Amino acid sequence: MNDERKLIRPWDIAAAAVILAAAAAVYFLSGIFSAGDVRAVIVCGGETAAVIPLDRDGEYSFPEAGEMVFTVREGKISVTESDCHDKICMRTGSISRAGEAIICVPNRTAVTVESGSEESGVDVVLR
Repeated sequence: MNDERKLIRPWDIAAAAVILAAAAAVYFLSGIFSAGDVRAVIVCGGETAAVIPLDRDGEYSFPEAGEMVFTVREGKISVTESDCHDKICMRTGSISRAGEAIICVPNRTAVTVESGSEESGVDVVLR
């Protein structure tokens, strides 16, 4: 018997490299194609107050949202100022993917990210 068999052969390394390259290509291409029409929808008291494209940086505030300031920077939106007590909406941080949300219960305000495509490919977002 030949006990000097190699566990990893050159073809195994080549196959692993091809699989990793394909996975990296899918990851980067999906990011490029899904970044087209991403927007934040701000709902206050059940009514849509604004729809903000995430490709334009800036600060936004709306009378319906109380003293809240929404900041868009580098394709992400966050709540940078709020008059609510707990400030959980501010501690949520920035969101940028379809399906993510920032909720401020005292101000009855929700910020959700939507994609321009019909199906975002996301069923559930967990943190």
